[in-house]
Amino acid sequence: MLFALTFFIQFLIGGLSGIFVASPVLDYHAYGTYIVVARFHYTLFAGSIFGFFAGVYHWFPKLTGALLRESLGKLQLVLMVVGTNLTFLPMFFLGNDGMPRRVSRYPAHPGWGTLNLLESIGAGIIALGVLVFLINLIVSLRRRVAAGDDPWLGHTLEWATSSPPPPLNFDRPLPPIRSYAPLLELRLEALDRRRSEVTTAR
Repeated sequence: MLFALTFFIQFLIGGLSGIFVASPVLDYHAYGTYIVVARFHYTLFAGSIFGFFAGVYHWFPKLTGALLRESLGKLQLVLMVVGTNLTFLPMFFLGNDGMPRRVSRYPAHPGWGTLNLLESIGAGIIALGVLVFLINLIVSLRRRVAAGDDPWLGHTLEWATSSPPPPLNFDRPLPPIRSYAPLLELRLEALDRRRSEVTTAR
């Protein structure tokens, strides 16, 4: 969930920065500079990577029957957020200062070196976040914490089978399907039954 929420925030930075790039008057200054690189990477990298890890943490229990470690996941998230913003946010300032894109070597400039160094450090922090994820993967597969069939209390049918699923996906009858969320409906029915039993007992 945290990766999914962070995805929206990171992607929003790229989306909002596209507003002034779409304005011809403002784009006259931004065109061909690192502003475009910053916007592109916030949209492409931050959007796709955080969405990817959100999907991995969501589906890992269904695929393996084990949970990833939450503490390592939070550490990874912090490293990825810090690394992503430390890498790409300075690009806006560099572009505003006139640093062009698609140039391999730049002349000495008093304001560019420090921000480019920060970007390199940020890229290293992103790599560290990926390393934490790989460690999480190995630890979670070697010392498994059983996830159960439905660790997220999902609403749809894929969570009605075992984790991981058997060869033909379902080894027991499907629940009755009367809505778009059959498992939620079953839980609500069970809750209603318990409430009525408590009321009757009183």
